[in-house]
Amino acid sequence: MSHAIAHPVATRRGGVAFGALRMLLLSLLMLISHGVWAEPVAATQNLALAKQNFTLLKQNYQIAKTQLQIGQPTAATVSFSMARAQAVQMSSNLTATLFENQDTLQRGLYRDGVSQQRAIQHNDVAKSQSQLLQTKLLILSIQPTSQIDLILADQAIAQLTSELLQLEQAMIAAQQ
Repeated sequence: MSHAIAHPVATRRGGVAFGALRMLLLSLLMLISHGVWAEPVAATQNLALAKQNFTLLKQNYQIAKTQLQIGQPTAATVSFSMARAQAVQMSSNLTATLFENQDTLQRGLYRDGVSQQRAIQHNDVAKSQSQLLQTKLLILSIQPTSQIDLILADQAIAQLTSELLQLEQAMIAAQQ
């Protein structure tokens, strides 16, 4: 009966390799459990989606205003409805952006905390503006010739344009 005796160096190497593998797996587990996706990159991606929806919203809004000018209020109703759909989606994107920005602040994933807080403030205002714009576009999709709602929608679009720019600048500053 022959028993092979393990060489101490070989046993140590196997133990080191196993230990390294174990550390790698533990590190991966920690990354997963701490929400790898909740970081400034996710906020930036959500903001990009919000800006895309805002661009489409403004295009549909302009089309609706042109349709009104040429005497096609029924067609304008459809375009205002399409702009409202973009406003709803944009509001959803801004809500997700706000969540990610707040998470970034709470987890300390920024370089400039004041800018990160400013980003959250602009994000909150932009979300509120997008919700106000949704309401105005809903009214315009029902009553496209309402002059007061056209004026208020124009103002909301101008304010939202400014807030989105300030939000983007604050997010960039927070990471620099």
